[in-house]
Amino acid sequence: MSLIHSPTMMLTLTSLVLSTLMALSSTNWILLWGAMELNLLSFIPIMLQSKNNQETEGSVKYFLAQALGSALLLMSSTSLWMSFSSLPNIMPLMLTTAILLKLGSVPCHFWYPSVMASISWTSCLILSTWQKLAPLSILAFLLPQKNMSFIMAMAGINALVGGVMGMNLSQVRTIMAYSSIGHIGWMLSLLAVFKPNASIMYFAVYSALITPLFMSLWYFNIFSTKQMNKIPSNSVLLHLTTVILLLSLGGLPPLTGFMPKLMTIMMLTESMKITVFMLVMGSVMNLFFYLSIVINMMFSTPNLKLLNPVKSKVTGTLTLVTASLSLGLSPLIMM
Repeated sequence: MSLIHSPTMMLTLTSLVLSTLMALSSTNWILLWGAMELNLLSFIPIMLQSKNNQETEGSVKYFLAQALGSALLLMSSTSLWMSFSSLPNIMPLMLTTAILLKLGSVPCHFWYPSVMASISWTSCLILSTWQKLAPLSILAFLLPQKNMSFIMAMAGINALVGGVMGMNLSQVRTIMAYSSIGHIGWMLSLLAVFKPNASIMYFAVYSALITPLFMSLWYFNIFSTKQMNKIPSNSVLLHLTTVILLLSLGGLPPLTGFMPKLMTIMMLTESMKITVFMLVMGSVMNLFFYLSIVINMMFSTPNLKLLNPVKSKVTGTLTLVTASLSLGLSPLIMM
């Protein structure tokens, strides 16, 4: 996680944080659009930190997808307030689609796994957590309520797409991308029943789970499931915490990752039975490929080296402390 080696990168990170805060506190659509554009331009230098061809390709794909989303956002948001608009019923739907495109959600999810597979673990972590905060908050607090049936349909499809497409993959970053798409479905389902605070809490728990997991994968320089044997070869304790994080992210009870899903099921059971079924099916498929990774870790032969042996104590300690939240938060969330 070496992002602070130069004043330029520090300036870029500061701009990334401030642009998201500007988007969260914007009072009109034009200001919101400007803040998200600044956020886009701030994140691209972070994606290009190693300057290899793969990251350049991922950055271009990310820029094109986000630029299209920004164009749709600007056009649809301004058209909402024009009385002479010829398509008044389509504009709110287009606005929702623009936010879903920026979020990496179905039906505009095709860029997300491709970009995740092309960039470093540091950029993957930022893209999966901080970059989703502004679009998710827009969906939670600003969008018209008439689109909630569309959002509910997209929630169920997100869960199924994330589960089906994540199977039989060998690249861990692509697996994490489809897992993120599946979790977006659970967040959108809470928004569709007018529970924005619950959706934000789900996002916070998800971010707390993937942060130590991505740190471990970055530390051991892991990019495919066959390389997961790097972790048990160096630290049994770190191996166990990584296993707990993977199972918690898959929603295995009674770990922390299961509690937000249980909360969502309890809120949706009475009125949205079909959506609950789709969400549970997607979650079971997610748990299946997480279990595959765990079994591969347990029965593989360690034979590979660390990426940065000098930083072993700091990174290992931070990962262990954060990973302990995966089990320790379960009683708190239940209360």
